[in-house]
Amino acid sequence: MSNVLTVGIDVAKDSFDVASEPAGLNLSLPNSPAGRQKLLDSLQNRCIALIVLEATGGYERNLVADLLQGGFNVVIANPRQVRDFARGIGRLAKTDRIDAMVLARFGHLVQPKPRPSANKQAANLAELVTRRKQLSGLLTQESNRLPMARFAGVRKSLKKVIRTLEQQIIDLDKLIRDNIASDDGFRHKDQILQSFKGIGPGTSAMLLSHLPELGRLNRQEVAALAGLAPWDIKSGKWAGRSRIWGGRKEVRSMLYMAAISAIRSNQVIREFYQRLMSHGKEFKVAITACMRKMLVILNTLIRTDTPWLPNFGKNH
Repeated sequence: MSNVLTVGIDVAKDSFDVASEPAGLNLSLPNSPAGRQKLLDSLQNRCIALIVLEATGGYERNLVADLLQGGFNVVIANPRQVRDFARGIGRLAKTDRIDAMVLARFGHLVQPKPRPSANKQAANLAELVTRRKQLSGLLTQESNRLPMARFAGVRKSLKKVIRTLEQQIIDLDKLIRDNIASDDGFRHKDQILQSFKGIGPGTSAMLLSHLPELGRLNRQEVAALAGLAPWDIKSGKWAGRSRIWGGRKEVRSMLYMAAISAIRSNQVIREFYQRLMSHGKEFKVAITACMRKMLVILNTLIRTDTPWLPNFGKNH
């Protein structure tokens, strides 16, 4: 019987390197349809337990989609966590081949949970939500430049780009809503999420597309996945402040804005926030706690298939 392999893949724009733990797989292939197909062909006759990649700004997306479609268990690891792991095992050198080996060993020893397979519609929703976020960032940049522009030609150019971006965002919003409305599962979860005061269409779409594990995890796991779980920092008699780190930045950023809204519109979150502030907590500590509480409540709502009721959050 062949060895069970954990595979690490280091992805760049034009190529990717593949290694395994235990050793036995060593490839360097172009990051193209032909290269990805060659990888799938190489994996088919092997016993693969897990495939680990790093988030690389989007260069990994097509490869991840192909691997998930091929039925493999795939993890997209946090680059900081993997780098800390590499230092911990004494791997200080950094090349594409070494990075692939580190990813394979990381997966073999740490055994991170694979992400659930996404169907084509879920993948499309994730891409639409990501594109909207990109355009919103561009719109903010151009809007900030407009008050600084003095030359009429520059102001005219900026206004034209702003109008175009605004229309593009409107069009994307419609595509996102159509995508959700056309899927019974998405539509039902969207209704539950938006029943919580403070969660609007944008936050709901982000959670559906970038946190598909919502409703499948316990409160500690879902908080850690979004990077909202506090980690203790202690050594001997010294105790530092607990901190959050890692997790999915896109989800955390959207939850920050949702928490600001919920403090104004949701009685449970408002009272929770006010209690923290009255106890002398700093704003960033209080708002992070509100984000975590909101995520735990939303996770429970999806898991129990229950819309939000005002008294629900007081016990969560």
